[in-house]
Amino acid sequence: MPEIISRQVTAQTGAGKKMTQAESYGKKRVVLITSPASAALAQNDTIASGMRLPKGTRFLTGSVVSHAALGASVTMDIGIRNFDTKAVIDVDGIADGLNVAAAGRTVANNGALVAAGNEYVTDESVEIYATLLSANPTDDAQFRIEVEIATTD
Repeated sequence: MPEIISRQVTAQTGAGKKMTQAESYGKKRVVLITSPASAALAQNDTIASGMRLPKGTRFLTGSVVSHAALGASVTMDIGIRNFDTKAVIDVDGIADGLNVAAAGRTVANNGALVAAGNEYVTDESVEIYATLLSANPTDDAQFRIEVEIATTD
């Protein structure tokens, strides 16, 4: 049976090539973003992790959102932005249009940076943030975002 050669094997065996940690392995970590105990939530509100993720951070596909009922038609995007300038890199790169209207635990891995076998590694220091969209969320509704990453330290 023929063996398919992975990108990692190709990087190790190619002439003059060297595989970086970001290409092959790293420490798995989880970045948490938890809603405040009390908040008057509104459509288009954002919430950030406040954590500086270093250049070379890889986003994994095991991210989830655990949430109360945020209200009819409410959705959530999870993206990344430059940590220092807050300039948006990808508004929904980790998760796009998550249905958080009813209470539940929602998988958050359909964004362009992680979906369909994509492998995104940051090339600058970034921060994860989320936006509540599509309708006005229920005030004080609780949610916790858990974004899985791999770092090279």
